Amino acid sequence: MYDHEGTKSMNEIPIDNTADDTSENPGKSSLKTIFRIKKERYHWIDQGRGMVMFLLVVSGLMPDLLRTGNPISAFFFEHPSTTAPYMDLYDVGVPAFFFIIGLLMAVSFKNRIKKKGTWNAVLNELIRWGLIFATWEIILFFTGDGFGKIKQISPGVYWYVVSWDVVNALGFCGMLAIPFLFLSNKTRFYIAYGMIAFYQVMISVPDTMWRQYAIASVHGGFLGAIFVLTPIVLIGSCVGEYYVLGTERTKREKDKRLVILCLVNLAIGLVLWLIPGGFPNKRQSTAGYATISMAVVIAGLLAFVYTDWKDEHYASLNKVNKGRIVLFNAYGQNPFLIFILGEIFGGGFGAIYGDLDLYLQVIVWLAGVLVISIVALVLYKKGKIISTTKIALFIVILLVTVGLILYPLGIFNMF
Repeated sequence: MYDHEGTKSMNEIPIDNTADDTSENPGKSSLKTIFRIKKERYHWIDQGRGMVMFLLVVSGLMPDLLRTGNPISAFFFEHPSTTAPYMDLYDVGVPAFFFIIGLLMAVSFKNRIKKKGTWNAVLNELIRWGLIFATWEIILFFTGDGFGKIKQISPGVYWYVVSWDVVNALGFCGMLAIPFLFLSNKTRFYIAYGMIAFYQVMISVPDTMWRQYAIASVHGGFLGAIFVLTPIVLIGSCVGEYYVLGTERTKREKDKRLVILCLVNLAIGLVLWLIPGGFPNKRQSTAGYATISMAVVIAGLLAFVYTDWKDEHYASLNKVNKGRIVLFNAYGQNPFLIFILGEIFGGGFGAIYGDLDLYLQVIVWLAGVLVISIVALVLYKKGKIISTTKIALFIVILLVTVGLILYPLGIFNMF
């Protein structure tokens, strides 16, 4: 447990150690220093992020029969249909991922401006999120799926639907969030909720066809990314900046305000559910889906806030707590790497599951989770935190190199 009276520990003080940067001009950067910035870890954020990533790996590799075999497992491990007037707990995964990514976005951005200048901070964000966006677009290019397709979204109405998924949505939303980081925390907060409200209005007006477009796409597609997922990132950044950098209130007061924010989001979602067309649905990216998801995420983060610890007290914790801390920290300190490994393993398992009996599928599933966990734990024990930017850059270079070699041979068209 941390000190609720507002005293600051090393886990609560944002640290930007630029000892590796020998430049005397904070506004001048080299390619070497763009990626090199040491940051203090926040246990409650790493734990929350780690839990999300662990559940993503477990559910992502799980055999389909176990995911959808009954309503209970489906509630935890599968999305409802595109038109279902409700959401499952599994739907919270994507908003949780985006919200937690936003937690330290404004803190890191403003810290970097202070230490290395505005140009460096903006360039760093553009490179990171641009590379992530490029990763999925390169895959789309070489696999021949295209960047989008003309689809019939309603009888006689055809729209160009962008090929959209978590990876390029993440990169796109990260880039789109950059200008908002220059706004005050309160202004950014209200604008984000305004964007979600605007989207809900637009999908509720039949003539706009926004809802039909969302159904034809994935989690709202391009429009959902702009007006729902990006605001979730921004609201996460507001919570992180308020909680980490705010000095006007004690920790106890901050906790109370987070509880209020959690309850308000839940109330908004439940009230919208009573209004025609206001039901929560992931694929349609409704406002109710966004606010209920954020309520669940905030509640989960508060649980980690209240089970936080000081490093000097770690030795006195029981074995169960230590196990949870090690596992979630291991997953939470290298989230993008874990995500990529999960996608690679998930794609491979998906290709072979159809030829295996269920008990063999379970063995392969558990083996995959074990391998990824071992990778995460080894990196954690060695203190290796691989930056998202470096991973994305490596993947882009690898994809382009392999693609240029294999694409002329038509191999990608086999997949």
